[in-house]
This record gives sequence, structure tokens and C-alpha cells, in this order.
Amino acid sequence: MIEKNSSKTFLKEIEIKYGQGLMDALLDSGADNVDAFNVINSLKDHFDARKIQVGQKLNLYYLSNGNIDRLEMKKNFDNLIIVQGKEKNYGSTNVFLPSQVITRHTFGFIDDSLFLAAQRKGLPQIIIANLIRIFSYDVDFQREVRKGDQFEVFYERKLSKDGRSVQEGNILFAKLTLSGKEISLFRHTPSKGGFVDYFHEDGQSSKRALMKTPIEGARLSSYYGTRKHPVLGYNRMHKGLDFSAPTGTPIMAAGDGVVERASWYGSFGNYLRIRHNGTYKTIYAHMSKYGRGIKKGVRVQQGQIVGYVGATGRVTGRHLHYEVYMNGTQVNPLTLKIPSGIKLKGEAFQKFKVVIEKTNQMIKEIKSHILLTREIT
Repeated sequence: MIEKNSSKTFLKEIEIKYGQGLMDALLDSGADNVDAFNVINSLKDHFDARKIQVGQKLNLYYLSNGNIDRLEMKKNFDNLIIVQGKEKNYGSTNVFLPSQVITRHTFGFIDDSLFLAAQRKGLPQIIIANLIRIFSYDVDFQREVRKGDQFEVFYERKLSKDGRSVQEGNILFAKLTLSGKEISLFRHTPSKGGFVDYFHEDGQSSKRALMKTPIEGARLSSYYGTRKHPVLGYNRMHKGLDFSAPTGTPIMAAGDGVVERASWYGSFGNYLRIRHNGTYKTIYAHMSKYGRGIKKGVRVQQGQIVGYVGATGRVTGRHLHYEVYMNGTQVNPLTLKIPSGIKLKGEAFQKFKVVIEKTNQMIKEIKSHILLTREIT
């Protein structure tokens, strides 16, 4: 028990463990049943205690008589919830935490995969995942990325006022140079209250109904069409694509949609089927496990991690089996013509051009500062 800067209160630092609820955590820390209940009840205006996550940290201050004096819990990076009072008179407040936003710029060459190249440059994993996601509508990572290709990313990072906490923010600009061809994307909200999207310089949204591939850094090991089945030993139609990758490699939802099935399905092992709209469905099979919260009826977003590569079901090795249905019929994902998103025109495009100019100017200033620093040192 750590003493606070007061002779009357004592601090206990709590971290939610697997299988614990908030009530369990408070009771395990020594709280009285009534105190714990009233503290949790006072949270309801700012936080649903049923949604507390494993790893959530709390500061719990006790009075010398054993009663709870104060609870502090970060709801997210920008908000701290404070519960204070005694017995039945606990009250909660939400305190906004001041922070500053800085920008970072990284570029590099690809020797193997975009993921590994970005990782070697020190990019945070969440930024790498988002980088792959926003390009997954335009790039087939299994066939189009080669040694010597380049990447560039300009993104935000949020720092707490005391400098102790960091949260990675939005990617503002990203560029891939594949076999000499540049693909640039800018973050932009096309209308007031609209959805954020990524656009090419000509105003064309990068977003499509389905991503080209739902996995990055994998090898396309089996194509759509007739083949000799590796287990059964005779020729049969292979109505999907197989991507060979290490067990645990993340698998992304190819598009927005609703989970129709997430359960064991015979030779497919751990199986997932997502309905994207009235036209498309996608299937993911042989997974080692499902993504967090993935179950029948759950709505998923394009690029969300829905599972991980495995070797469940009737297989000879770990891989993802991926299928696409169009209007109820299985189709070849590699030859499927997927409708593109919106294209900005008129006044909307002129506003987007301003965003491009501002972003390019910010990147130019950062590059100039880096060059100046190198010359001085």
C-alpha cells in the first residue's frame, strides 16, 4: 500500500485481471461491499462498468478507516473519470486531459514486406496496420510489392501534457512507390459531419466494396480453379485463394458487413462468413482463432482484424483459405471487378486541393528541418 501525500489517504494501484469485473477488483483490493457498489453505481453517467477491459488501470485511495475516498480511472487518452465522496454520497466527474498533437514523417525501402520494412523503421504497429489497411483497396500485397519498392507515411502522435503518455493518431498522408509507380493517399473529410476517407490526388476515393486481399505479408500458395487436392489426392475445383503465412498472422475483413457465421465448419476448421451487402459475401477458413468480439450478428468494418492464420480443419499446413461470393455464386477474387468509391468534383474537389497543399507544405517543412539538423550536426 503506497501512501499518498497525506496522512489520511492511502493509494492502491489496481490493474484489471483476466476474468475480473470492476466489483471483483475493488473487493480484492480490500474495499467494503457497500462502498464498492456505490462507487461503481456513481460511474454510470460516464462509463459502463460492464465494459471494463483486462489491463485497465485504476488508482484507488482509501481513508485510514478502510473506506474508499477516491477512484481515478482513465476512460481514454483524453478523459479521466474521478469518483469521490463517502458511503452513499459518491459522485463522479469527467476531467478532460490536455494534450498536444505532433506530426511524424517516415520513409524507407521494402526488402521483403511492407509490414517488416515499416517495423524496421520504428513505425508503431497500429500505424503499420492502418497503413496496410488504407492501401489494401488499391494494392495486391502478394503480387505487386517487390524488393526495392518504397513507402512514405506522415502521421499524428498525441502527447499528454506531462509527456508520459503517447497515443498514435491519424495517418495524414501515405505513399507507396511500386515498380516506379507512385500511389499517394490523403486523409480528408469531404463534407461537414461526413465520414473520413482517403483520396488519390485526382479526388478518387481509395475505398472499394472489398479490399483486394485480406492479409499482408503472405504468399499466394493456391489459385482459384481446378487443382489436385493436397489431402484427398484427386482433382477438384478450388473455389477460392490460399494464402500461406505464419500461424497468428492477422486476417482483415475485406469489407464492411455483418458476421453470418463464426464457428467450426467441418473441413474448413475455424470458419467465418461475412455478408457485406446484397451482392457480396466473403469466407475465411482454417483460422487458428477469431478476432476479439467476432461472433454471429456482429457488425465489422473494412480492415478490422477478424481472425488469425492457422491450420484447423482438413489441411496440410497453416494458411488462410479465402472465398468471395457475388450474388450467391463463388467468383475468382483476383479477377473480380470491384466498384470504386466516390470521386470529388466541383467545390468539394477544390476544398480537397487545399488539404493537399497544406499537407504537402507540412511535409516539406519537416523534411527541411531534418536536412538542416543534419547539416548543423
